[in-house]
Amino acid sequence: MGLKEALDFWAEAANCSEIDLTEKSQFARVWLYSTMFALALALVTSVPYYWCRQKKKISAVQPIDSEMGRRMSVQEKQDCELKEVDIDAARRNLVRTSCTVDGKWQNPLCTPTDELSKIGGSGTELYFRMLRTLGFVFAYKTALTAPVIAFNMLGNFGPDTGQALVKTSIGNLGNYVPVTILEPINRIINIGCEGASLCEVTPMFAWLDFVAVFLFLIFNVWLRFVEIPKAISENEIEQVTPTDFAVEVDYLPATIENQKDYEKLLGEHLEKRIKYVKDHQKEPNMTQESKVNEVTLVRDWGGRLDDLIWRAKLVQQKEVAEAHGRDKKVQKLDAKIAKLDERLNVRLQPEHEMPVLRAYVILNCTTDVTNLLYDYRFADYRLFRSCQAADKRFEQSCIRVRRASPPSDLIWENQDTTLTSKVCRRALVLLIFLIIMIVALVVIYMITVFAKAQSTTQLSYIGDASCDPVTPPSTVEEYRCFVGNASTWSQGYATEQGGDVLNCWCTAQGYQKLVGSENLMDACAPWFWEVGKSLLVSTGASSVVVIINAVLQIILCLMAEFEKHPSKTCLNSSMMKKVFIAQFVNTGFVLFVVNSYGPQIVRDLVSWVPGIGPLLFNGPFDDITRGWYATVGVAIQMSMLMNVCLPASVSFANMLVACLMRCCCSRGVKHQSELMALYTNPEFDIKGKYAQLMTTVFVTLTYSSGLPILNLFACCFCFCTYWADKFVLLWGSKRPPNYDGSMAKEASESMLYGVGLHCLFAILMFGQQCVFPSNPLGGVLGSVGGQGAGAAGGLLGPRMLRETTWMFTGFLLLLIGFWGLWWVFWILGGT
Repeated sequence: MGLKEALDFWAEAANCSEIDLTEKSQFARVWLYSTMFALALALVTSVPYYWCRQKKKISAVQPIDSEMGRRMSVQEKQDCELKEVDIDAARRNLVRTSCTVDGKWQNPLCTPTDELSKIGGSGTELYFRMLRTLGFVFAYKTALTAPVIAFNMLGNFGPDTGQALVKTSIGNLGNYVPVTILEPINRIINIGCEGASLCEVTPMFAWLDFVAVFLFLIFNVWLRFVEIPKAISENEIEQVTPTDFAVEVDYLPATIENQKDYEKLLGEHLEKRIKYVKDHQKEPNMTQESKVNEVTLVRDWGGRLDDLIWRAKLVQQKEVAEAHGRDKKVQKLDAKIAKLDERLNVRLQPEHEMPVLRAYVILNCTTDVTNLLYDYRFADYRLFRSCQAADKRFEQSCIRVRRASPPSDLIWENQDTTLTSKVCRRALVLLIFLIIMIVALVVIYMITVFAKAQSTTQLSYIGDASCDPVTPPSTVEEYRCFVGNASTWSQGYATEQGGDVLNCWCTAQGYQKLVGSENLMDACAPWFWEVGKSLLVSTGASSVVVIINAVLQIILCLMAEFEKHPSKTCLNSSMMKKVFIAQFVNTGFVLFVVNSYGPQIVRDLVSWVPGIGPLLFNGPFDDITRGWYATVGVAIQMSMLMNVCLPASVSFANMLVACLMRCCCSRGVKHQSELMALYTNPEFDIKGKYAQLMTTVFVTLTYSSGLPILNLFACCFCFCTYWADKFVLLWGSKRPPNYDGSMAKEASESMLYGVGLHCLFAILMFGQQCVFPSNPLGGVLGSVGGQGAGAAGGLLGPRMLRETTWMFTGFLLLLIGFWGLWWVFWILGGT
């Protein structure tokens, strides 16, 4: 048996006299249609934006409109002090606390993204810019990889179980032929009566994917190092905020010899440093006097700020309970208030003798802020701070000077948290986070294993070790379905045998052939039932994972609050990181591990884990084979397809629920605070949205080499989320604080690591010779690099230098070198 017999097999299946391997007109037609689709997608996404966008005009400097950036009017004070129910006051509160401008609601369709910085600072504007930019990037990636999807759908190599998404993966690339006729690595892809060897076309597909991920990297670097700094700079120029004239000084000595004059001495020290910088400038600016206008010390009140806020909430709850006549609840609240008063009444030192934690300093002009930050530019890094010059130190203490957060961004009750308390809290949270993640992973792992056990659908084997799943050693001999043998059986034989034999025969026939014949559908009714049951069980398991992720998000947010961050930006950044790690691991990692059959050393290493040790890395796939795409790949694609509209739907549903609550519950309130709470929109959950965006990007980058349609799903997610969140922000959210660009910077920096992850999985997927055949890299590079790749060994080594993978290998090594330098600069602290 050989290629001639295989060509006869494919010609018979295509109703052709022969397969012509020289003519390529049908291939050119597919490339042409794919190119037309790519251009149409690029034009549809880009042209409307470039036609309608308006270049941002830097208007005259104006104060920012925020809750804490202006004085309350007499009417607002009266509304806040009301106890009798007043619906008009509640409606005024809704307008005042929402994202309105001059008391007017903004139209999401007509409000430019650039204007969102006036509502929630540059951080809010950058979130929407990032969504929009990533939407364009994934649209361009989809356009570039459109030919890959088209040729995947023209193949029939993957198992046909009725799941359309498996046909879009590279696991379906090429035409199936029994291994008794030809090895799968030598198969062809045919369109009509024309054919081509897969080894001829796979390098082109790999290059398209490489160009797509390189485009993503270019856009992400531009976003991180050009777009984000530019937006922050424009926002600072356009809007005047207290942070433009303020700095935060920490690592101060808790006490000094002359504690009463602490503010005066600190101010004089900072003035000296500003004058020193000015005197050593090439062209010193002497137009404005260098002066410290105000020094505000944050002292250690022992957590009393938090207690005072909690007491105010208890008093309000008591008033509401009294209005409803709930005497028992009033008594309980009285007891709590009395207990809290005892703690608050403990006598403290005089304020001027209390330890100092940090200071907020108001300077005379923005130039002084810039000069002072420049003078202490190395103090951000512990290594250089410990070597701080004596004249920069304050009372022999190495201090740090940073730009102050906006007042609306500060969490005032956390300001008196000591450094020791913060370190202990964060260490405890890290420990609890690891424990929770382990427990969540175990639960999700067990649920996935249970779902697999309930599913009785068979894995299909074609008789080639490089293409087939592995058979883990077990006490029960499992039936193995060889589709090559099953395709030779008659319907009568399969029906008579029933059970596994019938299911195997139906699997060999394929879903498309079965649904085309009523007779075959009746014969394979049990097989259809098992396939439907498996889909139902896997969908239920995915739903449980979604619920676990939602519960984890609530728990992790509470843990982040326990860390006592000084600002809302820092708090949201901490929440974003924790939620992202949890969601990415649960969504993109657990399913992969459950179905993986690890090396012996890995299985021996995890076998000691109580309960689930023997189950870890004991799945059916020791490689990313054709069956992997029909099992794991389809599950990932389904999750990402649901991810397109699910977050946007939840956001709209929450906004609708808030509106219904106002309509249905406002008549039953007895106290104005209840009505004000109903007429205050929920906060815009920016940290959860950043986490969801990063999870989508990372899962897409990880698996999009073999599952290219994920790029389209990510594009749709970005645009759907962009418009849904814009509506929710402007019509259904409380005005956010003035976030800075730190969350956008952290998110864009994290996505750089996703490019390396993409390269790693591209080597694994494009180097799998059964699924994606290719020739070894020739020339000097191939011979020299082959020795190093051979020495690497394992699953990765032999795949690193093939015609479809060498570019990803080189790019990955380049990125590793870049990350090494990045970490060195981070540790040493450059300017």
